[in-house]
Amino acid sequence: ITAAGYATLIENESERREARYYKKSSNNILQPKQQRFFVDTTDGVTAIERQNTIQTPILPRKYDRNAIDEYWSSRPATVAKRLVDILTELAPLFAAYLYDFKLKSDDEKNDSKVVVQRQHARALREALTRLGPAFIKMGQQLSIRPDLVPPSVLAELQQLCDSVEPVPDEVALRVLREELGCDDLTDFFTGIHRVASASLGQVYKATIDNGDVVAIKVQRPDMLRRLSLDLFLLQKYGKMMDTICKVLTKQIPYHENFIDAFCSGSYMELDYENEAANQLRFKKELETRRCDVTIPAVYSQFTTRRVITTEWINGTKLVDAPRDQLRKLIPVGVELFLTQLLDIGAFHADPHPANLYVTTEGQLCLLDFGLCAEIDERSRNAMTAAIVNLLSGDFHSLIARDAKELGFLPEEMDVTELKPILTKILTQGLLEAGSNLHDRKRKLMDISNELNEVFFKYPFSVPPFFALVTRGLGLLEGIALSGDPDFDIFQASLPYARKRAMDIFGSNFLELRKLQRRSTSNEG
Repeated sequence: ITAAGYATLIENESERREARYYKKSSNNILQPKQQRFFVDTTDGVTAIERQNTIQTPILPRKYDRNAIDEYWSSRPATVAKRLVDILTELAPLFAAYLYDFKLKSDDEKNDSKVVVQRQHARALREALTRLGPAFIKMGQQLSIRPDLVPPSVLAELQQLCDSVEPVPDEVALRVLREELGCDDLTDFFTGIHRVASASLGQVYKATIDNGDVVAIKVQRPDMLRRLSLDLFLLQKYGKMMDTICKVLTKQIPYHENFIDAFCSGSYMELDYENEAANQLRFKKELETRRCDVTIPAVYSQFTTRRVITTEWINGTKLVDAPRDQLRKLIPVGVELFLTQLLDIGAFHADPHPANLYVTTEGQLCLLDFGLCAEIDERSRNAMTAAIVNLLSGDFHSLIARDAKELGFLPEEMDVTELKPILTKILTQGLLEAGSNLHDRKRKLMDISNELNEVFFKYPFSVPPFFALVTRGLGLLEGIALSGDPDFDIFQASLPYARKRAMDIFGSNFLELRKLQRRSTSNEG
């Protein structure tokens, strides 16, 4: 207990010094000198010996896995407390779920199943909110999966998108004044009022001097420390999984790098100047390609690291649009995502319900460009070919060429033995399962032996950028399923992928693939 108390005392003093440092310096990348602790013999109180010796770890502005690891490794008491907080919040929920839905007999069930589901959903939402942004994002991912989560639970979890418990307005507006360097917000804005509260910040609506109506997103206090701590723990989980897989399987370790891609994108969400740059880039790229989408303008003069000001868009959430309109706009959304993924080489990885709107003119609108990712040209071309080959049934090209190009399999690997196994997995687990994850789960159970063989016997890996690709596709597919239960993300992707393949590889690409497939079949 004494050791833990001393460690906590040291960490608290470090945090105070860190706060003073950030107040004096706007450059978070600079490193201040560490100040040694000693016991003052005059009053026995722990003090700081102000000697400039070694450097104190400081959280970087741009994502740096090693810097974050160094920062939190030097704060074991805070890390341990966070783990206890997570277990304290989630363990009772898990136990209650097991009891109510797995162990309780029918005679003991007094309330209806829907009522109990709502009670659990409310408790889960409140727990995720208390745990902070990383856990809120997990809830957001579930909140748009009608194929996984009952409707009574969806409504509760969807509040995590833009109805998170807000910080007091005086706190958020103080951050806004500090960031803009003003004493009175009326110097810049009139009629400012809060309209939404999300995981990382809350949104205010106001009017500026020229009469434009704007949306002002203000970051919650202490987000850098809170989010980076959870990302640090996630990285430790990735290391642990790689160690286990290295011992038990022939897999190439990928969990750490896979998780690192997600952590990098999530960390950069805290830099609103980076978000503004992303938004301006996507606006230009999509306008150049004449995509049928609205991207709000950015007001750079009112944008800083913790504040971003953009054009106000009148409309409704896509998920709340009439079903006919939703079915009409989902293909637009799929093509928009594929344009980013396969053509631009950068994509919006967070298209949850609060970030996809329908304007009053009926046009799709994309918001919040904090979580974006890049894909190099080689991976884009390989992914384009892989989509076409998958959906046209050319498994030979998909496994022998595309899987290697994308990094799922080593370049030098002989896939002769693996090809029939992967062909069965891809056919039954993806193409014949549809979009409903319950159906997919059942199909995957049927091919569980083949999956185990791939993961345990072969050097299978997952490229890091797929962490955000799967997140983005999963969110988009979830919204689509809320309007069309029969929606198939793979079939919806085929028309654009074919067009893109012909642009990249030439108009004879599809004919060449047919000849290759016919030749492979004859050889078989």
